[in-house]
Order: sequence, then C-alpha cells, then structure tokens
Amino acid sequence: MKKIGVGLVILALCGTFVKLGFWQLDRAAELKELQKPYVEQPVIALTDIAQPSSNLSDNAINRIVTFSGRYAMQFDAPGQEDKNGKKKTWLVGLLEVEGSGAILVVRSVNGSDIPKGEVTVQGRLLVRQFEDRVAKSDGALSRLDPSLLVGMYDLPIFDGYVVAQSEVVDGKNLNLPRVEIDPARPNVPGYYWQHISYVVIWWLMALVVVFLPFYGRKRRIEEGVRA
Repeated sequence: MKKIGVGLVILALCGTFVKLGFWQLDRAAELKELQKPYVEQPVIALTDIAQPSSNLSDNAINRIVTFSGRYAMQFDAPGQEDKNGKKKTWLVGLLEVEGSGAILVVRSVNGSDIPKGEVTVQGRLLVRQFEDRVAKSDGALSRLDPSLLVGMYDLPIFDGYVVAQSEVVDGKNLNLPRVEIDPARPNVPGYYWQHISYVVIWWLMALVVVFLPFYGRKRRIEEGVRA
C-alpha cells in the first residue's frame, strides 16, 4: 500500500510539472504570435459577429464592423488615451442599431451635436474597459463599459464599443476629428526565451521526480552492501 501511495504521489507531481511545461510552451507560442504584424480582416456587419447582451467572442475583437441606426444619447469620456499615449476627452454616442440593441460609439475627440436621422457607422470593435479612467460624474463615462448604462437605458446593449472611422448621414460623410487607436493586443508578460527556459525547468523537475525513487532505492542497496 505504501508503494502504491508513493507511486500515486510521483505520478501526480510528474503530471503537474509536465502540464506546467506545456502551459509555458503555449505562452511562448502566444508571445511569438503577438510579435507578428496585425493583419486586417474584411469589413463585416456588426450583427454577424456580435449580439446584444452577450460577451464579445475573441474573433469579434478588433474587427472593422459596419451598422446603421440612430443615436439615442451622448456622453463625454474623459481621460482616454490615443495611440500616442495622449489623454483626451472622447465624445461617445449610444446608437440604437436597427432591429437589434444599442452600442457605444466613440465619435470624435471634440464636441459635436448628435446627428439627426439614420447614421451608418464603420469602425473598430473593441472589448469593454474594466478600469475607470476618471472619477465617476454626471454626464460623463468613467470608462467605456456598457454595464455603466444599466438602469439608464431599456434596450439590450452590445458588449464592448466601436471606435468610429466614419459616419454617413443621408449619403454625406460627417467630417469629425476621429480618434486614432491601434488594434487591441493581448498582453503576455515576459520574453520568448524566458518562457522556453521555464519549459525546460518544469520538464527537468518532472524527470527529477521520476528519478528520485530509483536513486533512493540504489542508495539503500549500496548502504546494505557496505554494511
């Protein structure tokens, strides 16, 4: 029974170290993938890759989407950073998408009245912000997060937000100072070879765990012979 217990502990430890090695290997592969240039995908309809009241899927983030509807309300979003790291106040509208819910749209970096009538928007779909950029205040969004509008709006709301690249009203493109922002990139800490070195360490640990019982048995045999 004792040998069985020891064997099970060895198997558990060895399996854990092997899995940790594969995990580090996956992290290294993710980091290497992130170092490749971002490849833009074709424009797609918003409702083809996202639905209101549902979390964004991974393949929806960063896509250039298009949709039409009418703006219901508008907010300031202070403390937002552009691609150059400069903090500015963004103008954000809540647009009611035809036949669906509503979505937050970053319209510009300066104030502008809500356009009347139907608006066709094209822009980049990004995941919601989870940390406040500024303190909460009336008439302003502390972060770009549709959950902040719960209780203020009745229709279901799409997850995330869209940074508008263009807005077309009655066939005319609205000329506004657009927000420039790079595609969102997942963050994998560390360096590629650092992750590879951890792979080697974890798998060496697995070998050590397997080898130790045989080493201990060998030592006992040698000590018995000398005795």
